Amino acid sequence: MSDNKVSGKIQISLALAGALFMLAWFSFNGIRPGSWNNDRVKAADTATTTLKVLNTPPEWSVDAQEYVESSIANPTNVGSNVVWVGTATDPNSEPFYLIICKTSSTPTAAAGSAPTCAGGAGNQWAVSLSTNSGVQATSTYTAQISNPENNPWFAFVCDANAGTPSCNSTYKQGTGNGASPFVVNHSPRLDVATDNSPQNPGAIVTWTTSSTDPDSYGGQDTFRLWVCKSNDFTGTACGGAGTYCSSTLTLSNASCSSTMDIPKPDGNYTSYAYLTDEHNYYGNGSAYATNTVLSIANTAPSIASSSIVLENFNTSTPELTLTGANSQTYGFRITFVVSDDNSCQTQGAGNEIASNIPFIYRSGVGLASCQDAGQYNTNNCYPGTVGAATWAYSCSQDAGTCSGPGDYTANFTCTYPLWYNTDPTVGTGANDTQYFSQNWLGAMQAVDNNGATSSITESSAGIEIDTFMAYQMTTPTIAYGELSTGTSTPIFASTTFRAVGNVGLDQTLYGLDMCTTFPSCNSGSTTSTIPVTDQRYATSATAYSNGISLAYNPGAELELNVFKTTATSSPANKQTYWGINVPITLTLSGDYTGQNTFIGVKSEATEWQ
Repeated sequence: MSDNKVSGKIQISLALAGALFMLAWFSFNGIRPGSWNNDRVKAADTATTTLKVLNTPPEWSVDAQEYVESSIANPTNVGSNVVWVGTATDPNSEPFYLIICKTSSTPTAAAGSAPTCAGGAGNQWAVSLSTNSGVQATSTYTAQISNPENNPWFAFVCDANAGTPSCNSTYKQGTGNGASPFVVNHSPRLDVATDNSPQNPGAIVTWTTSSTDPDSYGGQDTFRLWVCKSNDFTGTACGGAGTYCSSTLTLSNASCSSTMDIPKPDGNYTSYAYLTDEHNYYGNGSAYATNTVLSIANTAPSIASSSIVLENFNTSTPELTLTGANSQTYGFRITFVVSDDNSCQTQGAGNEIASNIPFIYRSGVGLASCQDAGQYNTNNCYPGTVGAATWAYSCSQDAGTCSGPGDYTANFTCTYPLWYNTDPTVGTGANDTQYFSQNWLGAMQAVDNNGATSSITESSAGIEIDTFMAYQMTTPTIAYGELSTGTSTPIFASTTFRAVGNVGLDQTLYGLDMCTTFPSCNSGSTTSTIPVTDQRYATSATAYSNGISLAYNPGAELELNVFKTTATSSPANKQTYWGINVPITLTLSGDYTGQNTFIGVKSEATEWQ
């Protein structure tokens, strides 16, 4: 191969045989040199000389090297290009090729086309396009996953001379950081990726992997794990959806952890696992870019005691006031705030808190004795567990109090009725109400959309229930029958007085005179009017003489002592008994009519039962 370095080999053909022939001819004809007769000499003859100057290969003018360093410190990723540059000058000013081979053996040049490396195409990394003499040539190779890390290279320059194409046998391997070999960087491999969910909001979720890096040339490569909230990895970082966590560089089985937000709606979330190596090259493998499915567990809601407030239906009075005689009073309110680490809003933008259960009770009864449906008592205990069919409460979330999935609280209001016999607690002494030293409390229980319940939380402050004096007369007529003048009845006719409020009752009684032209009676007449005082009453049937004379307005109070009603279906009641005397002076016969008035009076609480 070294004779290619010779500038040219000259081959000279002398017509020696012709010269010898001429000399013999001169001798045969007796002619000696210098003595022949010019007249007998022919004109001069000619001899053609030939010379073939062989093609000379191009010479290096700028040595080949890697255009971009491909080294241990800066390897070429699989799929990226290794680029070589070099410049040669051809003695014949013909174009040249820059060919990069795997061995140091001189390539084989080809007339009119690119050369090939010794041993064939399998030994070739790259070859440039035909490049004009003196111009920089570029050769490019795309790194393959099958390439080893360390890849020696040998650069040659060749021409494509039509006659005797040739290659310069001097190879180049670059200098400094751009020298042989080029180094291929392979992807780290992610085979398994899992997380330890489900976890509660605020808990730490850890992602673990089975992961390795195949490269060890110059030292084992390290890599890191990325866990992205969406499948939006850019190759070097998670995209706009955000990052759960990333690990430090490690030699194997990368892992990382993240503390979950509070609040965070329960349910499944995407969490995609990715790898990058120390050269920021992305990974591959069966678990690469797979969703590990992060699961946030459901947590029970909670209610702060201080947030529970009991209010009257009109919110303007400090006590709860009953208004429905022998019925329920509607619209009483209990307001409260529910907190949930799963947010006040679900993943589907619905309400996290599905329902609420109120408990309203007299403090002397206590929460422990007012939780079960069987403990429902219209006097002192209203547990929501009894159901809306029995106790028609209704709860709803206050509009605008949940701002979205980043908000963990919402305000609620429940409205509810109370029966007319609900125990009052106002007053300062035993004659005022039976439970003057107590008050009414509220408790709430929240239920989320998965059925998880808060504890039953009692209000830190209570409220009073006012007295509600309400009564009914069930006998609108006192029929004394038929009497002669100068006679009287025993006290026998009765009127029934019912307590349809939440107190016990006495009565204030007064009346009007009786006459045949009622209400236009002549009160001064002794012959046509029965004075009101001739009617007498008592708390039981007795002789007329034992009764109390009815008075004119404002009348007098009767200690009737109707108990406080304890069962809504059977109001407490008592009878007042009546009798009458017909004056002897009465001369006008006929049907006499009058009117007696009954006014309920709250009795002393000590007499309510």
